[in-house]
Amino acid sequence: MHPTPDLENVLRDLDRHVSTDGWHQPPRLFALVAQDGGISVVEQPWESSGEDVLRDLARISWPSDVTGAALSVQRILEPDHDVRLTVGALRTQEVATALRYRAHDQDSEVAIAANLAPRLERAVWDTLQG
Repeated sequence: MHPTPDLENVLRDLDRHVSTDGWHQPPRLFALVAQDGGISVVEQPWESSGEDVLRDLARISWPSDVTGAALSVQRILEPDHDVRLTVGALRTQEVATALRYRAHDQDSEVAIAANLAPRLERAVWDTLQG
């Protein structure tokens, strides 16, 4: 399954936005809201240490006017192999992840697909079900 153009564009824009603040950031949470035929992104205040993002996400519930949600989080896969995952989900059950490797830190090198981070994708989508 491929993300829709809307979700893919949102994730590309979010990844670019987050990348301007560099690496070693805490997790960042965003509400996605339908507006003027598109999707607007609103960063949310969120206290997460990043140690257990799945648990932290389980405490979140969005109001019905929120179309979707997104999360940006950095992980170290191996020494010197940092990645940033920007995970998005829409109430229509569309989910996808943008994946940026620190070693290939260019917008043109960002991969976007569904099931790149299935547990995170499910956890973000679950925030929309409450």
